Amino acid sequence: MLIFGILMGLVAWPLSNKFKILKLPVGISTILLAIAGLSLFFLRNNTGIILYALAAGLGMGLWNALDNLLNLKVIPDQNRVAFFLGVYNLGNTITQAIAPVLAAAVISLFGYSGIFIVSFIFSLIGGISMLSIKSLKR
Repeated sequence: MLIFGILMGLVAWPLSNKFKILKLPVGISTILLAIAGLSLFFLRNNTGIILYALAAGLGMGLWNALDNLLNLKVIPDQNRVAFFLGVYNLGNTITQAIAPVLAAAVISLFGYSGIFIVSFIFSLIGGISMLSIKSLKR
């Protein structure tokens, strides 16, 4: 994951800039994370772990390289960037606070492997949400 994360961090931004695309790679990054979750759910062996590392490394590398740029591009009022980034940060903090509670509920209801299906669902929703942004052309 580290190797693919660093690799994507080095090449994603220059390629995104060259081809004038931004929301597509960010949307694909979350779909790659969804695929990573499914690989651990269906393949409970070394192959699943390798597929997870490949998909999650590529997905997180893309996400880390391009997500903040996408956030800055979709802010409606450029004079209030700090406010909107604060709201974005609050959204991240709240979800990180809720995630352990949700994980505990999923584990108690479906077992540990249920986490991977929940991860798939939320990642897929995030990818579809990113791809449906209309205020950004590239």
